[in-house]
Amino acid sequence: MSLTGRARTVLYGDDVPHPTPSRPALRLTRRGRLVRSVLVLVLAVLLLLAMVALVRAVRGGPDAAAAPADATAAGPEGDDGSAGDAPDADEAASPSPTPETEGEVDGAAADGEIERSGTVGEGTWTVAAPVDAPTGEAGADADGEDGSDGQEERPSARTYAVRVEDGIGIDADEAATEIAAVLADERGWQDREDVVFQQVASPEEAEFTISLASPPTVDEMCLPARTGGLWSCRIGPDVALNSDRWLLATPTYEDLAEYRAYMVNHEVGHFLGFGHADCGGEGRRAPVMLQQSIDLQGCVPNAWPATEEA
Repeated sequence: MSLTGRARTVLYGDDVPHPTPSRPALRLTRRGRLVRSVLVLVLAVLLLLAMVALVRAVRGGPDAAAAPADATAAGPEGDDGSAGDAPDADEAASPSPTPETEGEVDGAAADGEIERSGTVGEGTWTVAAPVDAPTGEAGADADGEDGSDGQEERPSARTYAVRVEDGIGIDADEAATEIAAVLADERGWQDREDVVFQQVASPEEAEFTISLASPPTVDEMCLPARTGGLWSCRIGPDVALNSDRWLLATPTYEDLAEYRAYMVNHEVGHFLGFGHADCGGEGRRAPVMLQQSIDLQGCVPNAWPATEEA
C-alpha cells in the first residue's frame, strides 16, 4: 500500500498545484498613470486624423489635389508658354515657379483630333548658337547705326536661350532662327511692349529659356501642370514647347509656320506677365493669349499680339 501511494505521488505530483506565496496586487505609480493617459490620447488623435484623411479622400476623389495646373495653369501646349493648350498652370506668367499651360487636358480639345507621334527624346540637349536678329527688326546699336543720333531711349532687352532635346528630329539652329524671327517681328511683343529680345549662348546667361522637347520631357518639365503629352507650358523662366505641336500643330490652325509663331508668342506672353484671354467676338482675330490650340471661341486664328485688335 505504501508503494502504491508513493507511485501515485510520483505520477501525479506535477499535476497538483503548488501553493504560491501571496503577492501584493500591482498598482501603477502616478507617473505610470500619466504615461498611460498620454499614450491613449496620442492614439486617439492619430485615429481621428486617419478618419479625416479617409473622408477627404472619399469626397474629393483621387484627382482632387491634382487638378489641372492650368485653368490658369494648364492648357494645351503649342501656344502659350504656360501650359500651352493643356491645363494652364501659370495664368499670369509672372516669373514664379507656377506652370502655365494653354488648355486643360481633361475635357479640352478632343484627344483623338490631336496628332501624337510617340516621340521620346534622349533627355540631353543641344543649345543653339545665338542668331543675329533680322535686319531692322530688333533695333539698332546705341551709337546710332539706325540713322538716329543714338540719344533716344531704346527698348529694354530681354535675353533668352534656345535649346532642343536630342533625338526628336528638330535642328536646334534652324529652330532658333525661326524663333528669333518671330520674336523680332513687328507684329510681335517688341512694339507692343517696347521690348527687344536678344538670344544668348547658354541658359545660364539668359532671363528665360525656350526648350523644344519631346512630349514626355515637356510633361516632366511642366509639373505640376498636366500637359498630357499634348501641350506646352511656361513655368518660371522656362518655356517648354512640345515637339509634336511644333511639327504637327493642331486642327485649329492650317498654317504650320503661323501656329509655331502662336506657340512662341503665347508662351513668351506668359513670361512677360500676361494671362489667358477670351475671344472678343464672333469673327474677330483671336487674342494671342487665347488658348487657340483648344478652341477659337468663334474668333479666327491669330498668332500675333499686335494684330489681335484688328
